[in-house]
Amino acid sequence: MSKSQPYERIGDAFSLAVERGDGPPTVQLEHNERTGRQFFKRVPVQACRSLPVASLAGSVAARRRTLTGLEPLADIAARLAVEWQPDANTFQIVPNSASTELRQEWRRVQLTYATTGRGAQRLWLVCPRCGGRCGVVYASPWNAEGVEQAAALVGCRKCLGLSDVSRQRHKTLDWTYDVMGLSREIPKPYRRRGDGALRRANGVFDRRWARVFRKLGIETD
Repeated sequence: MSKSQPYERIGDAFSLAVERGDGPPTVQLEHNERTGRQFFKRVPVQACRSLPVASLAGSVAARRRTLTGLEPLADIAARLAVEWQPDANTFQIVPNSASTELRQEWRRVQLTYATTGRGAQRLWLVCPRCGGRCGVVYASPWNAEGVEQAAALVGCRKCLGLSDVSRQRHKTLDWTYDVMGLSREIPKPYRRRGDGALRRANGVFDRRWARVFRKLGIETD
């Protein structure tokens, strides 16, 4: 039998990518006090300031009202923009003109629109980084090295590489209990879309409890 090689921790894949410079433009640096290990993790959207397009509905509706009716949304998107101050979490609707001077610590976010499948028009925000349309623009105070800075990074969730709790819930035990019908904290049972969700929940359940048993010194098959 060959002699086993000594164990060497190489770190998680995401932290290694950040150290190589291949990570997202904003990350958080964490420190485990028990083990002394430092690692990087994605910034959750809850830790960022946000500008949802839904918050502009009242201001845009007031601007659309004219003596002859509602101004077309396409004209509104071309004529107006949003100036946003992430630290104070405040915004205002301003004319979309390059000659308009932008105040310090304010960010300008462009507006756009799209036609829905039913023929209606919907307002969107334009991501300052990729130029794509998005429903929410975020501002993160951390840079690519996990250091907080005065100038926040502004962009959509995809450009900033943010983490959304709702997208990670399928890895947790509470989601597993909901799918398997074991949770008593929800008013009605979870409606799964297919057998794949149940198989995924069983896998999460087995792995989580196997990890607990190993820490207790109990071997599992």
